[in-house]
Amino acid sequence: MYKLILPTLCLSCCGFAHAVQPSYSFLQASFVKTELADLEPFNLNGYELRASGEVGYGFFVEYKHTDSSDSHDGFKLDVLQRQFSVGYIHNISPRLTLDYRVGLGNFDMTGTRDSDSASADTDFFSAATNVRYQLTENVEVFGGVEVQNWDGDADQKAYRFGALYDLLGVIGGIEYTKYSDQEIVNMSIRYAF
Repeated sequence: MYKLILPTLCLSCCGFAHAVQPSYSFLQASFVKTELADLEPFNLNGYELRASGEVGYGFFVEYKHTDSSDSHDGFKLDVLQRQFSVGYIHNISPRLTLDYRVGLGNFDMTGTRDSDSASADTDFFSAATNVRYQLTENVEVFGGVEVQNWDGDADQKAYRFGALYDLLGVIGGIEYTKYSDQEIVNMSIRYAF
């Protein structure tokens, strides 16, 4: 997974120009590839939709919907995750932003084979902080940490990093997220407003 991320981050270090502050109002669609630690034969592929908006006084809201699946030896695995967050934007400088967010989410995993199926469904609370740096006018790099308190004892901790590149108003990005028991690579197209 690092093969996709490292070249992007290296290229993002080229050139400096006047930059604007990162936007928290956007719509984003992504291709998502997931690897689960206890289910190595499965390499889930799917999509993620994300909507975020600034609501004033430094606050923002964000909704994320991720749907991915894979099949192996006649067994199909579907994973659906939804998360709603409310956050606060702390502008450190014209290029550097720190945000803090809390959220509610749901994780649903269903396995099916022929006419049999089994599923696991849990709700969770989350707290996260992210740092976003507008490296140039067209390049943003970001990273962050998150903790999720799941029903039961399967709590998750995560770190993430990535980059966004604005090419003539179309923003493309790549993000790597490592949870306690899964890794996710996310390649996205974003429309900021």
